[in-house]
Amino acid sequence: MDTFDVHMLMAVIVIPLLAASIEMLAGTRISERHHVHHDTYAVSLVVPRTLVLVMVFMGALGAAVGWLCHVGVFASDPSVPLAFFIMFQMTLFIMVIGAMRYQVMAYGDLMVVRPAYGFTRTIRYDQIDCMTWTSSFLTPRMRDVRVHSLQGDTVRLWSLLDIEQILLRIDRYDVLVG
Repeated sequence: MDTFDVHMLMAVIVIPLLAASIEMLAGTRISERHHVHHDTYAVSLVVPRTLVLVMVFMGALGAAVGWLCHVGVFASDPSVPLAFFIMFQMTLFIMVIGAMRYQVMAYGDLMVVRPAYGFTRTIRYDQIDCMTWTSSFLTPRMRDVRVHSLQGDTVRLWSLLDIEQILLRIDRYDVLVG
């Protein structure tokens, strides 16, 4: 193996370890409900932890396939499968960070949504123009809710959260479409 392949092999091993460290350092995040003045909804720890486990598995598989290419079992340069596994792990790494960051805080008259990526948005319940059900990115059977405000802000409430409780807190069924 040349130096480039060794570095790629190290990346396949280090990326899941880094993600696992970040996920463990994040601590226990649970949905905080029924506080005096707000409820906080966060994605269950199961989601980022599962993604990290997939990263570990794919790292081991990538290292094995890279080694098999190096010893000549597969007729390919080891950098080709290693590049695939590194990109796969980086995609999951970005998903882990996004899932850990996503949060909805519902107050008496407004909600604050911290999306997976981007700026935190505050939407007052009386300024909601429309709420629509939309297909979830996870599976067609699950549905997210898009909330559109009169100020032009749009947020997406993931089906991974307790959407029914959030909708009860918003209490604007007059603008909920279909």
